[in-house]
Amino acid sequence: MQGLKNYNLVVEPWLGNPGPQGPRGRRGYRWRVTWTLKGEFYAEGFEDTHAAARAAAEAYLVGQGIEIMSLNRPRLPLSAD
Repeated sequence: MQGLKNYNLVVEPWLGNPGPQGPRGRRGYRWRVTWTLKGEFYAEGFEDTHAAARAAAEAYLVGQGIEIMSLNRPRLPLSAD
């Protein structure tokens, strides 16, 4: 089943760190992923920036053996404008 996406990744603004060790009121971004690989799974985390949250979510999925479609797409050539 090549090319099928078997995960969902959400990054959203968060008003405070949802973790028990984090200071309350710290703004940042929460990431959440769900994926299917021999069962259904769920994970989440918190980062200071949107880019860091997306990278953390993608790294987590890669660590679970999920192929991230955006990481395997060939890059488009840069235009010479």
